[in-house]
Formats: sequence, structure tokens, C-alpha cells
Amino acid sequence: MKDLTRIVFVGIVFLAGCAKTNSPQDHHVVWKDNPPILFSDEEVKSEISQKMIQVQIFLKAHHLDGILLTQVRNVHWITAGLANSQIVLNKDVGAASLLIMNDGSKYVICNGSEAGRLMDEVLGKLGYVLKQYNWFEANKEKDVRGELIKEISHNGRIGSDIDYPATVFIGDNFRKLRYSLTETEIKRYRWLGRQTTEAVEEVCRNVKQGMNEYQIEAITASSLRSRGIMPTVLLIAVDDRIFKYRHALAGGATLQHYAMINVVAEKWGMPIAVTRFVHFGPLPAELETKLQKTARVNAQFELATVPGTACADIFERCKVWYAEAGYPDEWKKHHQGGAIGYDDREFVIYPGIQETVQENQAFAWNPTITGAKVEDTIIAFKDRIEVVTRSDGWPMIKIEINGKIYEQPGILIR
Repeated sequence: MKDLTRIVFVGIVFLAGCAKTNSPQDHHVVWKDNPPILFSDEEVKSEISQKMIQVQIFLKAHHLDGILLTQVRNVHWITAGLANSQIVLNKDVGAASLLIMNDGSKYVICNGSEAGRLMDEVLGKLGYVLKQYNWFEANKEKDVRGELIKEISHNGRIGSDIDYPATVFIGDNFRKLRYSLTETEIKRYRWLGRQTTEAVEEVCRNVKQGMNEYQIEAITASSLRSRGIMPTVLLIAVDDRIFKYRHALAGGATLQHYAMINVVAEKWGMPIAVTRFVHFGPLPAELETKLQKTARVNAQFELATVPGTACADIFERCKVWYAEAGYPDEWKKHHQGGAIGYDDREFVIYPGIQETVQENQAFAWNPTITGAKVEDTIIAFKDRIEVVTRSDGWPMIKIEINGKIYEQPGILIR
């Protein structure tokens, strides 16, 4: 494990004091050379050990001899964010699979294109054994991967997070292992939340009237990539398109007064969701009202996000919150968000959903009232919630509920 964490964590900065907002003339910077702070090998070993114990318990509960992980986010999860098997950026099925057996042995199943990089840089150091096949031996006519699985497992019962030869699909059950974040995952998530929010707010401060949505989209992507963060959702809209469309992909409209920057962006397989708005000139009274009401709904979501709470109950309560705000049907026009952490949404809430808020679980609620939206990423601890996408220097709305203040992101006025 010596020097292993240096592979991935170079570029992580102290959360206090290191994040800064660039001046407008700096928004084109391609890469930000931040001073690093590294996680220790011991922390990484501890995280992986915890997860291996979870996997062994899972195997026993599901009567499996092993588990094959091919989804990119699961490979990230089991390796503490160190191993990246994602070659095609718009696909969650990686170019390598990790097989973990119930005796603790670990294997990498992949072709020669991936073997050297993964084994040399990460997986060899983590104790994985390589089982390599030729790239032309995994196709519709011939697929040797199933034979490799049978050989390693001695024809045992192997679960898989995707449809894969010689395995049974158990992905929907396995993903639940990702829900509660470890201490080191929370450290990574805090850094990522701060950096993603800083990137989005930097765009809000730098956009200019007369820019079109494609330009703003490009600036947003660049702001994230300059921090080593990959955007997976980019919803960019201005003026009337914000009011017309809940999911407004950039369409080329020109910014006059009002812009929305809505992203999901990830590093180490962990996505962060955040939305911010900028308005040139005073807010119209109707928009100001909608923003205040939406902020109150989001505060109520945060108050309700308590470990042990049934997510179906939160869904039913949100209908009441919208009605109290004077907009009883707005919840029908867009999903309200839900759990996040290793997927853009591990799940969204809906009537009767059979999920419960877990301790140390991340959530991204996104209530909307036409033209206004509030979206942050939070972590639900035993006795509180933490907003990991909060940053200093942004206009905030103070919502009081039961004597407690819940600060919500407002709209930047320029």
C-alpha cells in the first residue's frame, strides 16, 4: 500500500482556507495546481477492510461463493476510490471486473488493454490476482469470461452487479452496501462538495449577459474539469427556458437576466448534486416569493432527513409542505430527489418506496416551484445533517423551523 493513496488523492486541499473564488479574468484556467493533503495508507486500508467485511456478510446472507463487481461505481467503492475501470465515460459498465470470493481471495478479470495499468498502479498493491483473457475472446460468438469464473470458483454460485456469464444478478441488493458512508468517504465527499460548489458559483460570478447557454455549459464543464471533477449532468438554462423546462439542457438561448447552473459531478465514483442561480438586476417579486417558498420546502426536507425515517413518509409529508407554501401541485412536476453517494441518485422517493434513511447516508433533495429550485447535497448523521455543498460568500436565505435556522442558497444578484 506504500504511496498508493498518492495515486488518487494528490490535489486534495485543506477544506478550510484553500478554496478560493477566481477573479473573472481567471475563469479560463485549465488546471488548478492546489497544494495536496494526502490520506494515510492506514485510513485507506481501514476503509477497504470495513467494506470487505460487509461483502463477506453479504455473500453469506445471499448464499453466494463470490461476488463479481463490474459497475464502475462498485469498483470505485470497494477500492476506496483508487481503481478506475471506466474507459467509456457515458457507461457505468467498466472494462474490468473484480471477483471477491468468500475465502477473501480477490481477482481481476480483464483483457490486456486494462491489465497493466490496473495491476501496476492499484490492484496489484491491493492484493488482487490477475486473470487475463484476450480482447477477441469476449464476444457474441465466443465468451471465455464465464469459463474463467467457473475455473476460479470451482463452479460455485457467483453474484454479479451486471448480467455476466456464469453469474446471477444481485445488483439491486448489493448497492445498499454503499448507502452509509465511511469516515474516509465522508472526508472525500466534503472536499468534493466544496470544490463542486466552488466551480458552479465561480461560473455564476463570471457569466456575462449576452452569453448563450452553450458557452455557459462549456465554462461550467471547464470549471469542474480544472479541479479534476467529471460532470455527469449539465443542465444550463437562461430566462424563459428556466420557467418552461424542469430539465433544461443547453439549447442556445442568450442570457438576458436569469441563469441556472445545475450539475451533478463526480470524483472517485462519488457524485455531488448542486444548483445555483444568478440574476442580473433586482429579482421580480413573483420569483422572489417562489424562491422563498422553495427554500422553505427544502429546509423541511432537511429537517425530515433523520436516520430511521421511512422515505415513503418523507414523500407524503412533502405534499403538505408544498400545499402550505401555496403551490399544492408543484411536487408533481419534477421528482423531489433522494439518496446520492455512489450514483446520481441511489434512489428517488416515490409513493410507498421501501427505503429508510441510513446513518451517514448522503441525500440530494431538489424541490422546485416553477422558475425556482433549491438543490444541495447533505449527509444525514445520527444527530444532525451536514450540507457538503455549502460555501462561504454566497447569498443565503434563513428559514426558521421550530426555532432552528436552516440556511438555504439564494440567487446571486449582479
